[in-house]
Amino acid sequence: MRAFAILLFLTLLPSVTMAETRFVEVEVTLRTGQGTGFSIVRMVRSGTPVEILQQDPGSGYTRVRMPGGTEGWVLTRYLTDNPVGAEQLVTAQQRIDQLQRENRQLVEERDRYLKEADSLAEELARLKDLSSNALALEDANQQLRTAAARHEETIGRLQEDNERLASRTRRDWFIAGAGVLVIGIVLGVVLPRIRWRRRRSWSDL
Repeated sequence: MRAFAILLFLTLLPSVTMAETRFVEVEVTLRTGQGTGFSIVRMVRSGTPVEILQQDPGSGYTRVRMPGGTEGWVLTRYLTDNPVGAEQLVTAQQRIDQLQRENRQLVEERDRYLKEADSLAEELARLKDLSSNALALEDANQQLRTAAARHEETIGRLQEDNERLASRTRRDWFIAGAGVLVIGIVLGVVLPRIRWRRRRSWSDL
């Protein structure tokens, strides 16, 4: 029973490795405890050798001692057995150069997109201006159509008046012609009688 308790204690106890040295692979944060909720002691540069005091696989943190004696917890995944050599520095520098090139390309693309956006804004303003002019032209055309409709209505009334006047004129001429005809007939009948009576009266004398 005692042996089982000791075995269980050793199983639950975080693994401890004494006098083991590892190297910080990238710049990491040295904290007072295992987690981001603990305060920051300092930043540890890449390539710094640290002494391993305690490892906790459950939290993913390792307690280390700095060359100056400062102790704290860092993320285990940022520790390596091999020193950070010149090759890794070259690789890192190449990566930095690549990122800088990509950043310049992104800046150029951003500037190009900004220019295109300005051009689109100008085109939109021009289209809005054309649209407002088109609306003004449509309003003017509507006014012209309304005026033309009124003029057509006026012309129609004038044509009707002209037709009525022409019809009245023809009727007046017809009446006048009929009157002349009647007068001619009357004169043709009356004048011979008057002449006959005058001749008869003269013969009686």
